[in-house]
Amino acid sequence: MTTHAVSPLFVGRADELAVLEETLARVRAGSVSTVLAGGEAGVGKTRLIREFAERAGDCRVLIGGCLELGTDGLPFAPFTAVLRKLARDLGHEELAALLPGGTTGGLARLLPEFGEPDKDGAETRSRLFEQVLGLLERLAGLAPTILIIEDAHWADRSTRDLLSFLVRYLRPDARLLILVTYRSDELHRRHPLRPLLAELGRVDQVTRFDLRRLSRREVDEQAASILDRMPATVDMDLVYARSEGNPLFVEALLSEGGEGAALPDSLRDLLLASVERLPEETQELLRVASAGGARIEHALLAAVAGVDDDALSRTLRPAVAGNVLVVDGEGYAFRHALIREAVHDDLLPGERTRLHTRFAEALEKDLAILPAPRGAIELAHHWHAAHDALWALVSAWHAAAAARRSAAYGEQLRMLDRVLELWERVPDAAERIEADHVDVLRQTITVAHLAGEFERGISLAKAALREIDTGTDPIRAARLLRQRGLVRYDLSRPGFVDDLRTAVRLVPADPPTALRAQVLENLARVLHGRDTWAERKALAEEAMRIAHQMGDDVTEAQALITFTWSHRRFSEVESQVEGYARAWEIAGRAGSYNALLRAAISESDSLEGAGWHEKAAEVARRGIADAETYGLARTSGAFLAINLAEPLISLGRWGEALQVVEHALETAPPSPRGSARRRPDT
Repeated sequence: MTTHAVSPLFVGRADELAVLEETLARVRAGSVSTVLAGGEAGVGKTRLIREFAERAGDCRVLIGGCLELGTDGLPFAPFTAVLRKLARDLGHEELAALLPGGTTGGLARLLPEFGEPDKDGAETRSRLFEQVLGLLERLAGLAPTILIIEDAHWADRSTRDLLSFLVRYLRPDARLLILVTYRSDELHRRHPLRPLLAELGRVDQVTRFDLRRLSRREVDEQAASILDRMPATVDMDLVYARSEGNPLFVEALLSEGGEGAALPDSLRDLLLASVERLPEETQELLRVASAGGARIEHALLAAVAGVDDDALSRTLRPAVAGNVLVVDGEGYAFRHALIREAVHDDLLPGERTRLHTRFAEALEKDLAILPAPRGAIELAHHWHAAHDALWALVSAWHAAAAARRSAAYGEQLRMLDRVLELWERVPDAAERIEADHVDVLRQTITVAHLAGEFERGISLAKAALREIDTGTDPIRAARLLRQRGLVRYDLSRPGFVDDLRTAVRLVPADPPTALRAQVLENLARVLHGRDTWAERKALAEEAMRIAHQMGDDVTEAQALITFTWSHRRFSEVESQVEGYARAWEIAGRAGSYNALLRAAISESDSLEGAGWHEKAAEVARRGIADAETYGLARTSGAFLAINLAEPLISLGRWGEALQVVEHALETAPPSPRGSARRRPDT
C-alpha cells in the first residue's frame, strides 16, 4: 500500500482559489490588486499559493519569503530574494534597463552584487522604495506579474514599510498582483503586522481572507489521497478529532504508519515523529540546522557541522526523501516552520547555546558565506542567542552598519538598541567598537529620526546631553543639540530654534568647520518669521562661505538655496534665477538629489510669485523629470507637481493643470510616521 507524505490531491480550497483566480483576471485586464491571505500554522497557505502559481499560465511569478531568526527578521529578505532571481533570469543589463535612470545603483543596497550603492542622503530610502516600485511596474508592463510575499508575520520593519508603499502607490493600471501570506495565530495584540493589515485592509484594491480548517469530509478526501484508499470511519474519527482539520497535522498523523497507529501524547511529539524515524546522524544534522532558522545555506550548514559537501548531502538525503526538508535554491528549508520549531524546542538549553556559538564562529571565519547584509545580521543573532554579551554587542554594532547600507533603518535601530542594552555588561565596550556611549547614542538618535521614531530620538538626545559637559565638550553638545533641534522641527515641537541657536553658539567660528556651516544652514532654514528674515539671510550667507571653504558642496548648495529664497522682492527675481542656477550646479557636482530637487521647488515657487508663470512651469517640469530619473517621482516629484499646477492655472491652462493634479494624487507621497511632511523648500 502506498502512503504519500503530502496529499497529491489539493483539497478544500476551491473558494480561496476562486478568489485568487478572479483577482488575477482583473490584473490581466489592467488593474493592480493585493490579496492578504492569513491562516494558522499548518493550515495550507503555502500549498494554496503554490497551486495558484502553477495555474498562473503566462504570468511572471516572483516569490520571496520573510525569514525568522529568533526575534529578529532579516531586512528586506523577500525583496532581496526576488531581485536575486530576477538578476539570474534577466541579467544585470536587462534588469538595469527596467529601472528608473537605467542603473542598478539604487538597488545595490539590497544586492551588493549590483555594485557600489548610491551616496547616503535624506532621499536614500525613498529612492530605494521607488526603484523597487518602478521595477515592478515595468515588469508588469511586459507581462502580468504576481509578487508573493510569504510569512509576513516574520517581516522586519523595513519589509513592512516597503510592502505598504507598494500597495498604496503602485499605478492603478499596473498588471500586478501582490499576494501576502501570514500566520493569523501569531498576531498577538501588539504584533507589528496587525496595524499594517488594518491599514492595507482599507485600501480599495485589497482583498483579505483567512484559510479555515478542513471539514470532516475534506479530511477524508485528504486521507484517501495520502493512503491511496478510503480509510475506515472509526480511524478517521480519531484522526479528525486529533488534527481538528489542520492539514499538516492530518499528514503527520497518517504518516505515523497508518490512520490507526498509536498517537503521541502532544503536538510536539506529533511534529517530531517524522524526524525520529530518520537515521540518527540525519537527526543530529537537523538539530544543528534548526538553530540556523527555517532556511539555511548548504555551505553554512557544512561549516557548522564540520563535514564536507558530499557527506552533508548524503546525510541529509533521508530528510529530503522523508519530506522533512526541502531543497531551496542553494540551501534547505524545513517543510514547515512548525517542524523546525519543534526540533529546536527539543534541544537542551546547553545544546542551544553551543549550536548558536558554532554558527557564530563559522560566520566569523567567513562572513561571505551568506550574502550581505544577511551574514552580519545572522552573526549578531547567533552571538545574542549564545548569551555571549561581548560578541553580541560587537556583532550588533557591525550589523547596524550593514543594515544602514541597506537603508534598513528599523533594523539598524534595533541593532543599536541592542548595543545600548548590552553596554553595561561589557566593561571595555567603548574600546571594542571604537566608540563611546555618547557616540552610540548620537548614532542611534540619527537612525531613530530616519526610522520615523521621533519621540525615541528626543529621549535619546536628552539622555546623551545628560552624559556630557557642555563647557568641556562643546562640539559634541552642539552635535546633539543639532540632532534634537531637527527632530523637534520635524515634530513641530517648541524648542527647535533654541536648540539650533545654542548649537551655533557652541561651535566656534575660528577655525571654520563643516559642522559650523551645517548648524548655520539648519538654523537659517527653520527661521520663517518676518522678524527673522534678515537673520536668516545672514546665517545662510555665512554658511555658504564656510561650506565653500571646507569643500562641503551639499551644505553650500542648501545654504545658497535658503539665501536665494530669502530674496523675495519681485525686483530681485533675475538675481534669484542666477542664485538657483549656481545651486543647481553645486548640487549636481555633489550628486545631492535632495538639494537639486529642493532647488527646483524653490525656484519654481519664486518665479510663480514674481508672475513668471511660463518659466515657473518650465522649471517645475524639469524638476519632475529629474525626480523620475533619480527614482523620486512619488516623493519630491509629487511636491513639484504642485509647483507645476499653480503656474498652469495662472496661465489659464486648466486641462493641463487638472491632468497634473490627478497624476499627483495617484502618486502622492506617503506621510512619515509621527509627523506631517514638510515642504522641502522650508
